[in-house]
Amino acid sequence: MNYLRLLLIALLLVGCKKKTFADEIVLTTNHKIKMKIQEFNEGIGEYGSSIIYIGKIQDSIPIKHYDSMFPPPPAPRPIGYIKTQKEISDSIIFNKMRDKYFHSEFDRLKFSDNPIKFDSLTNDLLEIVVKPNDTIPHFVIDSARNIKAYQSFPVFVKNISGKKLKMVVESFPGFAILNENKKWQIIRNNSFYICGDAMYKHKYWVFNPNEIIVYAVNYFHGNQKAHFKIGLTPTFFSEEFDGTIDPKIIKKQRDAYFIK
Repeated sequence: MNYLRLLLIALLLVGCKKKTFADEIVLTTNHKIKMKIQEFNEGIGEYGSSIIYIGKIQDSIPIKHYDSMFPPPPAPRPIGYIKTQKEISDSIIFNKMRDKYFHSEFDRLKFSDNPIKFDSLTNDLLEIVVKPNDTIPHFVIDSARNIKAYQSFPVFVKNISGKKLKMVVESFPGFAILNENKKWQIIRNNSFYICGDAMYKHKYWVFNPNEIIVYAVNYFHGNQKAHFKIGLTPTFFSEEFDGTIDPKIIKKQRDAYFIK
């Protein structure tokens, strides 16, 4: 009798689970590349955006990434420089390989002569769905121009505002962890020094109504259970979810930042 009661309660809990816009979206990949957990500070010299997709909701979305939303200009060549045949051949091979894993250039980037007033993101404007148990590859290109794949999970964001939103270029879903002092602390998987961009208020892209963004967010090393949130800004975060981490990563943070 007790068994039947527990079964009924379990079925009720499953039936009451909140449905989301992301439930029926399937992320697909045909690439059989070995995935690994990203080490602390491993991303030095690598490039590749965490963004898989921006656009209307689709039942199936292939896992490809933008290598950058705002690619840097090519390095200047010496006067009279001519590429060797090997350099040309290597470049063709690399571009073909890159096209398998990455989108073409991000085509929504806009510039403004005057500083932009970005929309303040809130739960009235965006809905975030985090799927921490769905492992997907996060493709990056390393300094030797090899393709690597980190183990990650998808984060889905939908514009539910009914209006066009002006978004910061290269917005990255940041982590917050509930630390041992019961404070929500911003946490990164590196201790890089990040330089500011004086022109960031002049660059933006438009997030249209009912469109979605799909991010790949890398797992942390470690087996210690913890509570996390994903944020698009320092003040706008998802609901908390469970994950694991090596507590040493928290101690290695370059600076300590907290959210309310």
